[in-house]
Amino acid sequence: MATNSSDNIDQLNEVIVAMVPFPDYSHLNQLFILGRFIASHNIPVHFLCLADRNQDLKLHVQGDLRASNIHFHDILVPSSLVEIEDAGDDLPSIVLFIKSLVEPIRRTCIDLSTNTKRLVLIHDSIIMDHVRDVHSYPNVKSYMFHSISAFARYSLLRQSIDHIVDDDDHEEMMEKMQDEFPLLESSGAQFATMLLRKEHEWKLNSGEIMNSCRELEGKYLDLLANAKDNKPWLAVGPLHMLLESHDSSNRSRHECLEFLDKQDVNSVILVSFGTTTTFSQEQVNELAVGLVQSDHGLIWVLREADKKMENEKFEEKDKKIELPKGFEERMMVRNWAPQLEILEHPSTGVFLSHCGWNSCIESISMGVPLAIWPIQYDQPYNAILVTNVPKIGTSVKSWAHQEELVTAKAVEKAVKTLMDTTEGEEKRQRAMELSNKIKNSLSHGGVARKEMESFISCIIR
Repeated sequence: MATNSSDNIDQLNEVIVAMVPFPDYSHLNQLFILGRFIASHNIPVHFLCLADRNQDLKLHVQGDLRASNIHFHDILVPSSLVEIEDAGDDLPSIVLFIKSLVEPIRRTCIDLSTNTKRLVLIHDSIIMDHVRDVHSYPNVKSYMFHSISAFARYSLLRQSIDHIVDDDDHEEMMEKMQDEFPLLESSGAQFATMLLRKEHEWKLNSGEIMNSCRELEGKYLDLLANAKDNKPWLAVGPLHMLLESHDSSNRSRHECLEFLDKQDVNSVILVSFGTTTTFSQEQVNELAVGLVQSDHGLIWVLREADKKMENEKFEEKDKKIELPKGFEERMMVRNWAPQLEILEHPSTGVFLSHCGWNSCIESISMGVPLAIWPIQYDQPYNAILVTNVPKIGTSVKSWAHQEELVTAKAVEKAVKTLMDTTEGEEKRQRAMELSNKIKNSLSHGGVARKEMESFISCIIR
């Protein structure tokens, strides 16, 4: 069931927006920023998510007047999801977890639709079945939100939907890099294929939304629109740039920013592999040695993988990672780090990343080239995009060698290529030029700004 922690819904509202994210932070953070942007236009926004996620988001925006028009709904799931533990390898546990959310989300959406003249649903692509019944209500329209790159979406569609007409350049890239493109074979990939086929058959939504921009992915956004019945395909990103600040007003300044203030321009490496990556102790040791040998300043965000789903079990290998003796004296961050503020600091010269889409688009928008090390999910596609389209990345580990240990020498070589060579300087220059184009597009009168204004107009029309 769902509980509403907000004030009573104003039944006179002409339009309200319901945001339905997938409750993984890499997904829900994007929709929450979009929700805050919509709410800033005096449109009531109702955010439907797990109680603990909602609590975190409330703390994050405490005191921010832009969030005063957001109402949180706690989606409650069964306290014991025994069937997840018993699922085995035949069906990924994530499928059962998602199914457990169908009824509480559906019921909450229907309740919201009865209290407004028009309900606009913006839902994660993973949460399709949860809102399907709500479309029978005449006052509901919906938009599907995708949390990955347009390039990854198109590449996956190209592999999973037989009759998609391909682009010649993309076909050539796939042939040239066939070892790099992940094949849809694992159980997790089969789940992704199932979702893709569902999406392709989904005829009820009014359009599709991506955290991307035409300066970076215009070609692939157009290809997706053509592949999916020419429905509106809205690029409203980079989402983190929709809001005027990075929400630092309510926090004391992080010590890593004080460290950056004392460093030379473009002299520091940011190392972060997101919240779902856990390395072996051997791999951590190799990475640490390679970073030391590169002989540059360092901010390393090293944390255990977050527990993304309730009742998810972590193995013994996920215990706290130990660093080589003396390494903790360097700028290590074991918990949260202000990634956006680090990336926009002039002392940050390179981002060594797992290539999650949030990290990619944040780095690109700030003009910071990437040292690329894809781990899972859509990350291999993002790695191919960054290295072959804007050409602002250097590979540390290729997907073709995903099972191999990355040596200290390989880490050192990639970092030095970006930090100390003409090739690296050219990548940095391209990154800065692309960053400037993106910022101009978001300014008043820019293409991205007009697209966002058009989207808001469409909601309230």
